[in-house]
Amino acid sequence: MGQRSVARRMPAVNRGTGEMVQLELLGTDSFQQEGAQDKPVLPGARYDWQPHPGRHVNVAKTLMRKVWHKDSGYRQNDRDIFGFYVAHSPERAEPLRMTFKEIAQTLGIRPDTVARSVGRLHAGGLLLEAEKVGRMKFYRINPRAAFDGSASEQARAVQDARYPVVPAPKAVPGSRKKEVS
Repeated sequence: MGQRSVARRMPAVNRGTGEMVQLELLGTDSFQQEGAQDKPVLPGARYDWQPHPGRHVNVAKTLMRKVWHKDSGYRQNDRDIFGFYVAHSPERAEPLRMTFKEIAQTLGIRPDTVARSVGRLHAGGLLLEAEKVGRMKFYRINPRAAFDGSASEQARAVQDARYPVVPAPKAVPGSRKKEVS
């Protein structure tokens, strides 16, 4: 018949401190064995890992492996810009409200390079147009690619999001747009 667990059940979160308890699923090192009170239990691990605390992003690893592959059709600048959006975008489905010029200054590249990469990422569905202020367009990360929020918020956010495309779609001839910053 089934084997009875000898491990004592532990809560997944310390409600007093907000720390998540680190669990060892395949071994017993993190559990205190019955009758072995002297064996230590691993301490709780904070969600906001030090020395760089903060929010974490849920990323679609299979999609990202495809995007980062040499045959993806996305260039190194495209991947850098996408990574910039992942690292700098606000929570949930909010757009990154930075101009191409501001992004370019932060990355040390030219604004037209940012504009071309954002265009490719938008054509491929990794970035979605979120709002327009005058002639300025602001983009957000497709929640099917990466999301900063709860699972239920992500489930709602993907309802209207298209599927990202890898390999990158080919540029339509004569569709180059001038960057607005």
